[in-house]
Amino acid sequence: MLLVDKRKGDLMPIHDVIPTPSVGLNRALGGGLNTGATHLFWGTPSVGKTTMCFRIMAEAQKMGYRPIIVDSESSYSDVYAEKCGLDISDVVVIQSTIVEDIMKSLIGYLTDDKEKHIFLFDSLSNIVKEEFYDKPEGGKAMGLSARSQGYFLQKLVNYLHKERNIMLFVAHQTVDLSGMYAITKAKMGNVVHHNMHNVIKLFLSMSKGEMEREPNNMITSQRAVWTIEKTKQLPTIGSTGYYYVLPQLGQIDTRRELIDIAIEMNIIVRKGAWYTYEDSKWNGMGAIELTDKQIKAIEKQIKE
Repeated sequence: MLLVDKRKGDLMPIHDVIPTPSVGLNRALGGGLNTGATHLFWGTPSVGKTTMCFRIMAEAQKMGYRPIIVDSESSYSDVYAEKCGLDISDVVVIQSTIVEDIMKSLIGYLTDDKEKHIFLFDSLSNIVKEEFYDKPEGGKAMGLSARSQGYFLQKLVNYLHKERNIMLFVAHQTVDLSGMYAITKAKMGNVVHHNMHNVIKLFLSMSKGEMEREPNNMITSQRAVWTIEKTKQLPTIGSTGYYYVLPQLGQIDTRRELIDIAIEMNIIVRKGAWYTYEDSKWNGMGAIELTDKQIKAIEKQIKE
């Protein structure tokens, strides 16, 4: 709960902005994800939903936020989390699918007014109330899953605070066959959608030209697309862009996306096959090698 009495001189809390690993997504959101808010990522398998969230958590950790991971899929790995930049010595992991158990484990962190936290629920689609397991398959159990998620979200949002926490959610995709055409959508109910500040869809581009393979045909890099389906931060609903997934490394190639955007904005100037930035010149896009100093300068130019 938050009470701000302006007559008494109370001030509204100020939120932090935590960057994502996608330069374009950060631009569309005004720098990144606002704290004191809920953010949902959903989409196709292997698109980097968990990787995206781990990278965001790693940035938040640098800003003093402690990562709390609710792993309802029992898939958390210290090795993978560390690859994504997380300091695993300060991570809390809760493995459960039952709303009541999760809330008992979380309540101390949700009400902590001395430490800042970033919460990840991966995935929301698996979290249900305890009574779900007492119902027969089908029938009431089908609707109970969506109601469980809505109930869970409504309890969580009571603890949101702009200066103390931020909540990330991952959801699976499902196919709605109720109409004339099959529609792909996030596996969540209307209450969940209503309680989200940002809903971001992630999906892989299936164009052969946007995949890179090794001689053994294994994919080493693939272009993925993000779309902002809902946002309360900026009037950018419907905005879309892309990033690069490195499947073998479980990473997102931020540097490559930065180069693409710099070329689109004419920060890196293209003339024929040659690319120029300040005193540096490269023959072919694949030859571009930026120093850390140049990367920081380009990031600043893109933000401006």
